Amino acid sequence: MCHEQKWQEFLDWAKSKPRAYYLGMGDYDDLASSSERSILLDRKLHESTKDTLETQYKSHTLRLAKELSFMNGRLLGLIEGNHYGEFINGTTTTQLLADKLETAYLGVSCFIRLTFAYLNAHSHHRMCIDLWAHHGRGAARLVGGSLNRVSQMEEAAEADIYLMGHDHKKSAATKTRLKLTGVSPQSFRLTHRKVLLCRTGSFLKGYEEGKASYIVDGAMNPTDLGVVKIEMTPRRKQIKGNIDEISVDLHASI
Repeated sequence: MCHEQKWQEFLDWAKSKPRAYYLGMGDYDDLASSSERSILLDRKLHESTKDTLETQYKSHTLRLAKELSFMNGRLLGLIEGNHYGEFINGTTTTQLLADKLETAYLGVSCFIRLTFAYLNAHSHHRMCIDLWAHHGRGAARLVGGSLNRVSQMEEAAEADIYLMGHDHKKSAATKTRLKLTGVSPQSFRLTHRKVLLCRTGSFLKGYEEGKASYIVDGAMNPTDLGVVKIEMTPRRKQIKGNIDEISVDLHASI
């Protein structure tokens, strides 16, 4: 049920963006769910059946790694989802994919810090953007409920960008917070800080003529397929003589 045309369009777009970086949010091949893995790992299965499953897992993963090989060096890492294959040695297809793409395996939840440096002959400034990415939990019929799950992440940890996948929806919202900067009364400044909240989307179709799916069974809404793209623009503003103020503007598009 992958929308192959949209997937190929994404790959073509991504290959044309040499400055883009990527983050995998889980469920890369829509393989076995948690309940299905408990069946497929049953010790009663014949060794030949286990070998067949492992061969199938490996072939799917290597094919995907080949499609994504252009991301090498610009892939921040791969988050684990709840749909994946598990090998007999206890590793997962996501770990194999991360190994083949030479990137980090991030588990189901991770914090990432991106550092932007402004360097010249007179001053060195650094600005950090913090991300909290989680594969996701829960689902909601409406977009507001889906984003509310992401907003709840704010209650647990401070970040600039909160990302969640899992429910296939593609949506984004922003919040603005006041922030006091500076380390002395002379340098204090009251500034605004933008926060992004995103459900990161998928390429899994819910409805296709003549095919069964749990989306059809549950009369669920179809969703706009694809990924969320986040643009980060470093900005420099000179204030109070020679003092540079460095910031990074965040913009999400769906």
